[in-house]
Amino acid sequence: MLSNELSIIQKQATQLPCVTIIVPLQETGPLDKKAALLLIEKSIQKAGDFLHNMHPQQAVSLLASLQALADSFAQNYDLTAEGIGLYVSPGYSKLVKFLFPVHEKIQIGETFAIRELLYLERYAIGYYVLQVNEKTAQCYKGRLNRLQEIKDGIFPRHFHDDYEYSRPAKASSYAGQAGVKGFERDKSVIKANRLKSFYRETDQLLTTYLGELPLIIAGPKKDISLLQEVSRHQKNIIGTINGNYTNVTQKMLEEHVWPMVKAWIDEKQYTTMQQLIEEKWRQHTADGITDVWEALKEGRGYRLIVEKDYTYPAFVDDKTGKLHLKAPKTAHHLVIDAVDEVLRLTIEKGGEVLFVKNGALENHSRISLIKRY
Repeated sequence: MLSNELSIIQKQATQLPCVTIIVPLQETGPLDKKAALLLIEKSIQKAGDFLHNMHPQQAVSLLASLQALADSFAQNYDLTAEGIGLYVSPGYSKLVKFLFPVHEKIQIGETFAIRELLYLERYAIGYYVLQVNEKTAQCYKGRLNRLQEIKDGIFPRHFHDDYEYSRPAKASSYAGQAGVKGFERDKSVIKANRLKSFYRETDQLLTTYLGELPLIIAGPKKDISLLQEVSRHQKNIIGTINGNYTNVTQKMLEEHVWPMVKAWIDEKQYTTMQQLIEEKWRQHTADGITDVWEALKEGRGYRLIVEKDYTYPAFVDDKTGKLHLKAPKTAHHLVIDAVDEVLRLTIEKGGEVLFVKNGALENHSRISLIKRY
């Protein structure tokens, strides 16, 4: 399903032209702010040349919108962004940051380019982070590389060690040292048990939020261990981060959490693909861009599986709508990226899209469609 954000961008493709600019920012490693803004400026200039030739009456206003988006990014520069997307049409503009490698793209036409947006959706899975130590338990809701702390009267929670530990009665000087050690040992055991009770209650409260969503636990190793001993959400836990994050910035916590979430999503997608290969792929499939196009046009698309960066220019017959890899003799028009159109068709007809790493579908012509029948 498309998120509200992606749906809105799609619905804005009513007033033409739709301008899409994709700018990679980390092709050779992270760029400093000045170098990144220069790349964005060059892409806008390239788009400007096309706009002045193709849409001279709207070029000035569209370029002003593109520049406003670039200025907004400059004011809130994000070093974690591996690329950005600028989406502009008459009366509409949107800046999107990408957390994965992208390739430069300038598209001016009747629709916005959606490949990068769909790939971003791949990572837009909700998740939770529980940060614990022997004094507090803080809960965060995550989406992509950003966390939002939950402060709703339930979280954060605080552990108050107000238990009165009774020292042993006076003993002889010979037994005194052993008594002190025994007291400290007993006190440690009691405190650990009280902490377990605190973590058990915390874990139970998580049930309201979690559902089937993934969970990451951050905190000192001993606290994580105590929590895991009593947790009923083992199936939700996708990883742990050792260390005391109580006094660090939320941004630093985000920097530790996101790579773990991203790796888990990548692995989950790969596992899904493997299951499809074993269970469903052999039943009703179409491989290659032309067969996939035909099946989608017939409304038979269930799930599209495509390599992340696969593109293919093609030609579409104006009368029949058939896709050709070479220009036909009949009236036709050029489709600069038939894969992007296939992605759009899949979504429009209620299908799902699964991206896989480049080269994973070498035996299926880099794109495959599981059909409904």
